[in-house]
Amino acid sequence: MNRSKTLKPGDSDYERLAKEEILHYNEIFLGADASPSAQTTLMQPVPASWIEVETRASSLVRQTTGSDLSGHVLSRLRAAQQKRMLSLGSGPGGIELAFAREARTASITCMDLNPELTRLGQERANQEGLNVAFEICDLNTINLPNQEYDIVFCHASLHHVLELEHVAGEISKSLRDGGVLITVDVCTRNGYLMWPETREVVRTLFNALPSRFRINHTAGARPKVDDSIWEADTSAVSMECIRAEDIIPVLAKTFQVQQFVPYFSICRRLLDTMYGPNYDLTSALDTAILNWLWELDLFYLRAGRLRPETFFGVYSKS
Repeated sequence: MNRSKTLKPGDSDYERLAKEEILHYNEIFLGADASPSAQTTLMQPVPASWIEVETRASSLVRQTTGSDLSGHVLSRLRAAQQKRMLSLGSGPGGIELAFAREARTASITCMDLNPELTRLGQERANQEGLNVAFEICDLNTINLPNQEYDIVFCHASLHHVLELEHVAGEISKSLRDGGVLITVDVCTRNGYLMWPETREVVRTLFNALPSRFRINHTAGARPKVDDSIWEADTSAVSMECIRAEDIIPVLAKTFQVQQFVPYFSICRRLLDTMYGPNYDLTSALDTAILNWLWELDLFYLRAGRLRPETFFGVYSKS
């Protein structure tokens, strides 16, 4: 059962889940088995299959809106001197530091719950002389200043938020006139569960794949072949996708939608960190399967047969 209706900031269960989330991301970036690329780029490592479909999704956003995510952010940060951006749930700020390198006159503030990751990001910003400041903050209880920012940026962070209505209201309050919220996030069912129609399609596709494409790399202590696709309610044990299905409705109620691009009706389930490492994109078969899954993904969305599990959005104050 999804716990969002009973979980409250400050109670013991909430504090336990928040601590576990901090420890989880510390392992990704600072643990003994942390990938060198994570420590170099300050971005979470993903398999080549996921990089490929993310690149295609970025092209889809650009075709639909005239620019990709970076373009939407950087065009605004470069529009005038001393533009201010706030990033919520930034982690160590790999993306934000990349923006700062390209928009030197802008001021960027990054907020995240994790003290170790904010320290890591601040050290990197200081080393490079970038105008980026990191602050420790729980988004669920955040209190933002009035009309302070030209951009609020949320990259894969809102699906960890319990108090979505509060956060949306604080973002709206903090935006200057003409300011925007730019976000990319997960919009599955709460708890990272699949919608029933998605589950039916994905299970059929998964069962048709050879066993080497069904090796699960993340759900157990060691990789193993799954007989059926893995699915569990992540909100029962973590903040992952605690209210993912509510993100789009809450944002639509709080803001004016300027741009909205949905994608990943099935690709997220088959090509991300769980099963994505099984794909060798130098192999003709592996590439053919990935291409097939991507085209099916587009078909199901355009036909309205499946809901998106990810979206890009630009929102202005109502």
